Amino acid sequence: MNEQVELETHHFETLGIAPVPAAARTMRPGSLFVIWALASASATTPVIGLVLHGIGVWNFVWVNLLSLLIGLLPAMLFAHMGRQVPIISMVMARRTYGIAGATLLAVLYTVVGAGWFGLNTDVGGQILGTLFPGYGMLWYAILGVIQIALVFFGMEVLEKFYKYTALVFLLCYAVLSYYLFTRYPFVMPVAKGPVAWGRDIDLILSFSLLAWAYIFPTVTRFCPPLSREDKAAERAWYALAPTVGVMSAVLLMGILGLVTLKMTGDWNVAMLGRSLPVWGEISAIGVILAIAHTNAMNLYPAVTTFLAVVNVSEKKAHRMLQPATVIVLGVFSTVLALLGILGFIKGFLTLLGSLLFPFTFIMVIDWFYGRYYEDAISTFYRRAARLSELLLWPAPWAIAMLIAGVVLGQSPHMLPGLLGRLIPWQVCSALLVAVVYYLGLRVAAQIMRERTKAPRSRAAP
Repeated sequence: MNEQVELETHHFETLGIAPVPAAARTMRPGSLFVIWALASASATTPVIGLVLHGIGVWNFVWVNLLSLLIGLLPAMLFAHMGRQVPIISMVMARRTYGIAGATLLAVLYTVVGAGWFGLNTDVGGQILGTLFPGYGMLWYAILGVIQIALVFFGMEVLEKFYKYTALVFLLCYAVLSYYLFTRYPFVMPVAKGPVAWGRDIDLILSFSLLAWAYIFPTVTRFCPPLSREDKAAERAWYALAPTVGVMSAVLLMGILGLVTLKMTGDWNVAMLGRSLPVWGEISAIGVILAIAHTNAMNLYPAVTTFLAVVNVSEKKAHRMLQPATVIVLGVFSTVLALLGILGFIKGFLTLLGSLLFPFTFIMVIDWFYGRYYEDAISTFYRRAARLSELLLWPAPWAIAMLIAGVVLGQSPHMLPGLLGRLIPWQVCSALLVAVVYYLGLRVAAQIMRERTKAPRSRAAP
């Protein structure tokens, strides 16, 4: 590891895409859980109650449990990868998709992170605009500035921010839930028809676990490195903490969204603040914390992902590159909120899932099949000396399978009738191309072994 790289304490982060030095790898499982639970428990998360309106509470619980089982293994492995090698996921991806492929994907995922930032800022602007009307787009600008300032100081400050605002977040939602159940007659959301299990599992995973999993190494790289002395339970907790955090938040916030929609006609419980006493208004404002929690985990990885596009070195770039990128991407993301990205959420999630699912499965298989965690860190930052080195094997094969996965994921009509309703097609199509990818690696390895076998010497006459 490059021990010359150090984090600047109490200043804005300038680490960029460089490996995290050993001295800075101190994050514990409890912090991982809190970070990802609060990142997932956005003010936007209850919108799943609108997206899945009519599913009923108990069916929603089952859909979440099934989604957890399906996404558990790849999510745990991604979290584990960050402890194996302390670099961001899009630098890891260079070994699978090649320098050119990983760079192109980094550009795309930068836009994805910016889109989620804009999505949550849009919700926050609507909440503040409802509570304090007449200020128009000013609320969006204020939210954008506050969130950009938070990410400006990097993971060291973000970890503390999550830790100390967790209780405030819980209290705000507890107060709003109290007013919800005391001012409105309780109505249990029940299923209104057959549940499209497959489609709903795809939506949940693209909204939560598999939308976050590829970012897990970007945070777990701040955890202590793996050691042979680590107990099995400790390793499991480090790998499980992000997944449990994400899915527990989606389950609880999703139920709140379903119930609030059924009882009030609006999925967003924070909107109750406009007709509540002062403590209700304060709690509704406090929900903005949820937006800051989530958007920190949208903007921070988007920044590091973009830095992987403009810099390939394991050494720190110019000290102002990361702070400047935070500002530029934060402004761009806030503009997306001003343009009303919330209105495109369903198509956004569907497109996201069709890309992220095969990307995740292929990269996990390649990482552990190729045993890249045993390589020197400098290998991930190797520059291409020639144009042909931009897509060295297995990059062309990985990219071909990724494209196949995206195409298949956008073709749910391939499953007829009942199967189309029960099977999560995006997940299954991604798993299918991942299996084909793995078989291709095995076949290629066998061919290479056959070619390198020494010819047998002839026996003397």
